[in-house]
Amino acid sequence: MPEPRAEPARVDGLPESAPCPFCEGTDTRLLNPFGGQLSVAQYWCNRCRTGFEFIKWDDHDD
Repeated sequence: MPEPRAEPARVDGLPESAPCPFCEGTDTRLLNPFGGQLSVAQYWCNRCRTGFEFIKWDDHDD
């Protein structure tokens, strides 16, 4: 099964939505471009109603 992908990048380089690591849903939204670390952004999954962090500088174009 193919791995969920991030949606096209915004102007600041972050995707509009990132795949949820819990339910693999793509109905997510950016909450904060900075999470607990500078290297992560915080997203919210509307499907499973869970917050998660997305690594900014990971190579997501595999």
